[in-house]
Amino acid sequence: MIVLYLKHDKKKRKKKGPNPFENELMALFDILISTILESFKFSVDSDDAKQECFLLVIKKLRNFDPDHGSAFNYFTTVILNNLRLVYTKKKKYDKKIADLFEIRKESLENTQPIKNP
Repeated sequence: MIVLYLKHDKKKRKKKGPNPFENELMALFDILISTILESFKFSVDSDDAKQECFLLVIKKLRNFDPDHGSAFNYFTTVILNNLRLVYTKKKKYDKKIADLFEIRKESLENTQPIKNP
């Protein structure tokens, strides 16, 4: 499927028109991304992660060379690496928010209340 898409894409540069394999290919990527998200149970927003994976897959599609490996292995690796990155970013962000909340809480506890005369 990917080989057919890539071959048609090369022709498309010369002649404009929709790629007949695009819808089927995107449906297959949707299944692959959803399966990976469900299997590895990344604790991220699944809709956002799915969109990021789709964008990355579309960008990486042109780099795929069918002579150097299987599409399944290549795109599974691309998707997994991206999800790990998304998870790591979320984890660091959540930690920063928790630390800021803790600092703010401590500063509020250490302040003296203002007495009204």
